[in-house]
Amino acid sequence: MRRALPALLLLTSACTVTGTAVPVGGNLALVDARRTGAALDAVKTAAEAVFSYDSASPGAFDQAVAANVTGPAKDQLTRLFDQIRKSPQPVHLVTRVRQAAALEFTGDKVRDLAVLQQDSAAAERGATKGLATVAFTAVREGGRWRLSDIAVNPAQPAPAPQPDDGSTGGTRDSALAGARAAAGALFTTDSTDPEGSYARAEAVTAGPLADDYRAKKASYVEAIRRSGTKVALGPDPMAGVVALTGGRAIVLFFTTLQVTDPAGKATSRPFTTELDVVREGAGWKVTGVRPVTAA
Repeated sequence: MRRALPALLLLTSACTVTGTAVPVGGNLALVDARRTGAALDAVKTAAEAVFSYDSASPGAFDQAVAANVTGPAKDQLTRLFDQIRKSPQPVHLVTRVRQAAALEFTGDKVRDLAVLQQDSAAAERGATKGLATVAFTAVREGGRWRLSDIAVNPAQPAPAPQPDDGSTGGTRDSALAGARAAAGALFTTDSTDPEGSYARAEAVTAGPLADDYRAKKASYVEAIRRSGTKVALGPDPMAGVVALTGGRAIVLFFTTLQVTDPAGKATSRPFTTELDVVREGAGWKVTGVRPVTAA
């Protein structure tokens, strides 16, 4: 069996890269919806250009990097694409941004969490797909946005939250904190305590998800028991709001799950999902979970 293309192996690897966080200032992500959206669109265009590659036209890749990348991101891309550019096999990779959420936006700098899908098609190998979750930082230079930092499978601290005072920024950060807390309850399990694992998860659900948990309690508890594993969130799980309407939000969430088997062997598994969250009282609960998989 032929091995997958280096790019797909790279993008789906479990290694964690920590990038450079934007200094905390006035975080306008979703507060200034128009400019946040324009910045995300620009990052999407740049990311799709520099994460696509055709070995028949390597100069086009170099031009894309020159036009869309600055600072540390240049060296980061060089390392990411080193194996690909040396491959003796023809390489044709097309990358698109499946989903993105702004983490921080300050007007001249934006940081976002994006899910990339990379497709490769070759007659002798057939079609292959790879997914990666990446944290991008971009800066505005000379009237255009350029990528300045790229972190694959990122683990980065969340920016300092704004007060939950009813403002858009405060509601955004409250929803993110609620989503991270709920994710810890939903995706952390211990096969030696299946009832407790279920109870912690069920307690952070609402609406149709809560109904599903209660209807299938026995099967959920048994699945946790039979797994024989302990699962915990990795350090600094990342979350960004995709959409915010009053007391409801869609949150893009990423972590590297730490899975420990009965023998004590630990492995890391990148995990990306969308969470639908709703405010209930002073907190937030999850009404829907949609793991992100290759289309």
